[in-house]
Formats: sequence, C-alpha cells, structure tokens
Amino acid sequence: MLVNSGLRTGCDRENKGAKQLTGERSVSNRDVLLRGYATGNFLDTVYACSVADRKNRNALVLELVTLHNEGLIDVVKAFESLKINSSSGPDFFPTRHIFEKALPDINAPVPSVMRCVLHLYRNAAKDMAAGTIIESFIDFLAKEPTRPRETLTEIEASPDMFADLLPATLIAGSHIDNPFYLSEAIRLCEDNNVELRRRAVFSIGRLKWPEGSAKPESALAALERSAAAETDDQILAGIIKSAFALLQLDKAQEPRAVSLFEIALSKRGEYALHAASEVFAFCTGELPVSLLDCLFGYLARVKSTNKGTLHNVDLGVSHLLEKGHPEKAIQFLENLLLAHPSEPMMEAFDGAAREILNNKVLVSKVLTRWFLHGDKVLCESVHTIIGAHHGDDLLLEIDPTELQSADLTHVMFVARKAIGYLFMQPISAATVLISLMRHTTDNTVLTELGALLFDPLLLNFTGKVREYVMQSSKLESGKVKEVIDKALKAIDEYLGYLRAVGDLTALHPGEAQREAHHRYFSHLMAESYKAAEAQSVFLNLVSKSVLLYGRKSINYVNGPDGQSHRMEIGLQTHGTEMEFPRMENIDPFGLDYMLRMFRNERIRT
Repeated sequence: MLVNSGLRTGCDRENKGAKQLTGERSVSNRDVLLRGYATGNFLDTVYACSVADRKNRNALVLELVTLHNEGLIDVVKAFESLKINSSSGPDFFPTRHIFEKALPDINAPVPSVMRCVLHLYRNAAKDMAAGTIIESFIDFLAKEPTRPRETLTEIEASPDMFADLLPATLIAGSHIDNPFYLSEAIRLCEDNNVELRRRAVFSIGRLKWPEGSAKPESALAALERSAAAETDDQILAGIIKSAFALLQLDKAQEPRAVSLFEIALSKRGEYALHAASEVFAFCTGELPVSLLDCLFGYLARVKSTNKGTLHNVDLGVSHLLEKGHPEKAIQFLENLLLAHPSEPMMEAFDGAAREILNNKVLVSKVLTRWFLHGDKVLCESVHTIIGAHHGDDLLLEIDPTELQSADLTHVMFVARKAIGYLFMQPISAATVLISLMRHTTDNTVLTELGALLFDPLLLNFTGKVREYVMQSSKLESGKVKEVIDKALKAIDEYLGYLRAVGDLTALHPGEAQREAHHRYFSHLMAESYKAAEAQSVFLNLVSKSVLLYGRKSINYVNGPDGQSHRMEIGLQTHGTEMEFPRMENIDPFGLDYMLRMFRNERIRT
C-alpha cells in the first residue's frame, strides 16, 4: 500500500513539477535553483528540475555542487529537511538520489555531512534502497585524507549518535591508509562501547586491502580474541561475516575461519545463525567442504519462526541440489526435518522442493529413503514435495539403491507408506507400487503389492487410476504384467457385481442429506479458495472483479497518447475434475483407519 501510494503521489508531483518548469526551459538550472532556495522551496525545485530533464540529471548534480562550493547555497543543510512519506514535500528517493550523486564532490564540514547522511539513511527505514547513501558517504570521505580521521573522532565522541557511520568511515579510510585504519578497527573491537565493538568487528571484513599487501593475520587474530571474549549475539554475527570475507582473501586461513564459525555458532545466538545462513545462501559455491559441514551442524537447529533464516537456508540447499553436493543437501535437509519433528518445516523449503521435483533421480532417492525411514515428519515432507507438483500426474519411481528389493518387510513398508501419504495422488501412489513390482522377483512380494494395487487404490479410484493401470499393463511383461492384470480383473468383477444389484434406494442418501453435504462441501471449497487466494502473488498485484453474467468483460485503459481505449476480453470456460475415493462415502471410518495405520506403522530395528 505504501509503495503504490508513494508511486501515485510521486507521479502527481512529477507531472506538477514538469508543468511548472515547462515555461522555464530558457532559464538555467542555476537560476531556478537559486530562486527555489531563496523562497524556501529548494527541495521541490530540485525534484522538479530532475523530472523536467531526466536525460541530463548530471548537469543538475554539477550545478548543485557548484552552487554549494561557491557558498551560494547549503545543499547539506537543505537536504536535512527531506522526509519520507511527506504529504507536501517531493518524492523522497528520487530527490535523495540527486544528493547521493552530488555528495562526493561537495566541500562541507564533516559533522554536518554526518548528520545529514544519518538523517537520510534512517528516514528510509527498512527500504532496500536505504543503504545507497552510505556508498556516497564513503566516496565523500575518501576524497580527503583528513575526513575519515575527523569522522572517527566525531564517532568516538558521540557513539550513541554516530555509531552507524563507523563501518563507512573505516572502509573509506582503508582506501587511503589501510594499516592505520585496520589498527583502528582492531582497537575498536575491544572498546567499552558495545555499539562501537559491533560495527568495528563488522568492518574488519570489508576493509580495502591493497594488492600485494600482507595477509590479514592481525585481522583474524582480532576476530579470534573477540570470539573468545564476546557473548553479544550481534558481535558474533559480525565475526561470522568478517571471518568469511577474510577467508575469501586468503584460502590458506580455512582452518582458522572454520574455527571462528564454530566458536561463534556454539554460543547459540539467532543473529549469528542468521549471519551463517546468509553465507550459506549467497556464497554456497565458494564454501569449502569443512565450512559446509560446520554450517550443516548448526543450521539444522534454526527455528521455524525465523522466516528470513529459513529462506536463506532454502536458497543454499536449492543451490547445492542444483549444482553442488545433492547427497549432502538431502542429508542436511533430513537432519533438519528430524530436529523439528512436530513442525511442518518442509513448507518453508519450496525452492528445495522444486529442485527435487525437477530431478527424477532426486525424487526417487528422497521418496524411497524417507518412506523407508518411516518417521512421520519425513513422510509428510515427501507428501509436501509431491503436492508442490502442478499439471499432469507425477509418475514416480523408487530408487533400488536405497532399498533391499528382496526384503518383503521393507518393500511392503514403502508401499504402504506411499499409499498412506499419497492416497489423494492415486496415480503417483500406483506408480510407486508398480515400480516396486519391477524391482523384486519374490512371488510373495508381488502378490502383496498386487493386493494393495487393488485395495485400496483401484477399489477407490475406478476412473483415471484404472485407466493408467490398464495402460501400464500393456508396457509390462512377465510376472509384473500378470499381477497387474489380476488386479484389473478383480476390479472389473467388483464393478460388475455392483451393477448387477441395480439401484437400491436404501443405499442412496436422501435429498436433505445430499443438500446438507453440498452446503458443507461448498463451504470447505470456499475457505480453501480464500486461503489460496491470500497467498497469490498475482492477485495481490491486480484488482479483482466479479461478473454475474455475460459473454465478455469491457474495460477502458489509458494509453500512451492520454486517450481512453476500450478493451474487450471474451469469457471462456475453465474446468477441472477431482475423483473422490469411493470408500469415503461407503466406509469413511474404515478408510481413514486404514490410511492412519499405513502412516503410523514403523519397522522395529
């Protein structure tokens, strides 16, 4: 809402500003800016000038720098009054962007620039563009060797006010004199003020290192001292980020970097864990195996309420599944799920689920391994992964390397788990049973699998499942084909017996019962639709209208020429169908009991 409202307001102001300057094309930006400054409308004038001449904003920036450095205006003081979501002021981010481009070349007292930059940074709140002003501030400081030192003095004098600018100051200084500002960062890592320590530790990994300079030995030593002494979670998070940054500078420091990760994560802070998840998510391909194993040991304890951390872990796992170490990724995912047996953690790993679904080998491995394990959270996770598939029915295979095919107990255990958890994806469940038939030569196993194919699958789903099994029979041979044909014959005989009985009124619900069930089912579908609609990205971006009748919808859309154009969209029919299990109406309690048994049974070890 805020973004859309801001865009509309910005457009309105943009059009207004452009109109105001239309009659002033012959007047230079210099005159317009001076007049705006004199009348107290400087920021509105800056924004209007930028809108009026989008292609030549550099000229506007140069004019601002010139006017300020000549002492005719005070750009820094003027921008201290810029605020976000102001009903009367200019659009915040486009206007601030002009200041960002001008800042490196402005000559102004360091304290006033510090106050202005902090104001513009904090006013942006949590917007993703909030930090762009800091990059300009670094360039401003790096222009003069005295500026970083003066800024550092101001920060230490008023840490509560200026602590946020410490990383930018140390980074800018390291471009000028790396040894001095490295020593300052190390000194501040042991300062009495926790805010300065937090930012000093964070800065160590971001300093500019000259080419050919000595390896960051002293920096790592400072991090090691902090890791041993600190309990502050944010400092530990900074240690993790800086340790990885230093590892990228010198791969030979891998043991020390891994040790720093171990120490910081062993203190079980959530900030530290989130920092580790960011390293895992965005630098997955650069992680050495030893560090990857270290991260796996701690990331498995992430809380289900920490959505941002879970999202990062999902990104890292997805990358490993796609390009890295799929076996490690699956094992880690399994350990994470088992560490949270009562929580639906797999729902947070939609990226990993997609990667697994896109790889038939991985689907087979995960399905077989996790069903064979039998733990509820793993089996439910298989159901979540398969449920993420859209489109045609998903045809599944088991992975014979995960299963002892000659073992009746284990084969039947996987088959019953597949039915228990994939019962409402019956074709997928049927493919698992037929795949198990292909990988066994034991007649007893084949007979048991054929019985499960008949009851409950064919017995409950006599439509598409029966059609699929009939097609599969044509592709199979030998004993597998015999077992499938026997199951098909059994269901044909069952349906024949039912038709021979004829219609019995006593077996059909009355009109009142049918109406009650219809209302109940309609209510369930409506609630389900609302829940799905609430999560739809598309429906959250566009408006929705309901047509009661007609053959087409008519809308009027403003075109580039400013004219309203008629758009007609013809209505088309869309449909879907669901096959409900027959026993849901005949014996719902018996069906539910059987599926619960299949889901909850375990193999004694």
